Amino acid sequence: MFTKPFMGLGFGFLGFFALEGSLQAQPNQPTTTITADGGVGVTPTVTDPQPTPPNNTTVDGGVGTTPTASVPQNANPETPPRPPPPTPAQLRGRYALPWVMRPAIAPILFRQESSIAAQNASLTNTMLFTGGSNFKSLRPDLGIYGRFGVIFEAPNTGTGGVAVSNPLIFMLYTPAVARVLRIPVFFGITLPIGSGGGNTPVASERSTVAAGVYSRQAMDNALFATNYLTITGGVGLAWVDKGATVQLDLTVLQLFRVRGEAVDSDATRTNFTSGLSVGYQIVQPLTVSVEAHYQHWLSTPAAVAANEALRNQFTIGGGVRGNIPLSDTVLARPGIAFFAGLDAPMWDRGYKIVQLDLPIAF
Repeated sequence: MFTKPFMGLGFGFLGFFALEGSLQAQPNQPTTTITADGGVGVTPTVTDPQPTPPNNTTVDGGVGTTPTASVPQNANPETPPRPPPPTPAQLRGRYALPWVMRPAIAPILFRQESSIAAQNASLTNTMLFTGGSNFKSLRPDLGIYGRFGVIFEAPNTGTGGVAVSNPLIFMLYTPAVARVLRIPVFFGITLPIGSGGGNTPVASERSTVAAGVYSRQAMDNALFATNYLTITGGVGLAWVDKGATVQLDLTVLQLFRVRGEAVDSDATRTNFTSGLSVGYQIVQPLTVSVEAHYQHWLSTPAAVAANEALRNQFTIGGGVRGNIPLSDTVLARPGIAFFAGLDAPMWDRGYKIVQLDLPIAF
């Protein structure tokens, strides 16, 4: 009597399992979604069964699908733009221009320097003007320049004076022998037409020109020997890399008297100067540097024979210089420096020198 109910129950379970198997055997069916523009679209299916992610409302009001965490996001952020390359003016600023030594580059140049020297007996201001150009289309590392000075002296007692120095015409050849190394070569000649020359010089002019020697730390003697034609030549070595500069200069000056034998007894004189400069561009607009100079008479002029302390002179100092691009190719480099003598005669006379410098390179 229980046979039929059990049979019916058994067939019911068999039918349920058969229906479930048929549903699992069917492939995934596409689902209908509302697109962002309000139309009806078909969501494509995938071959592997995936759980249906929950729906969410998109920003524009449609119904979208929230991606699961396992789906990678193929974002392609843009590469940040590279900074522009430095301009010629900015590149020139990486070289630490010396204060008294000659440069190791040969640009188109105008430069005005004022060396204000205070000592026990007087105050002297020597203003130097330098200008010239390289052979830009042929040899940008070869230039020709001219330089002269105007000297103002105000002694503690007596009358002051104003004088003009000899002009100097010189050539500068600054080849790069390696990426970071230059060998500047220098050759120049002075014309003996400055103030205070001849056999009957104006006394105030002669003393004023003489005061210019130590205001320039005895490194520019040819400018102030106004009775002498001077031939000068020198060589240097400059290492410039990543804003750092180390430069060495050696120079020989041969003086020939062409007038004023009544006041200058030496027919010839031979002088030697040297300098060492170390500088660093600490930031793009600012360079600091220190500089040492040594001057030595190779011959024995009458003044040295009378006072051996005048044979040589050692000075040291340093300063800070701006690097101000006026255009992509023009650079102004104003600066201020302080120098002092470390031995006689400048030490004994209490020399303290402030140098103001305004070079503009094109």
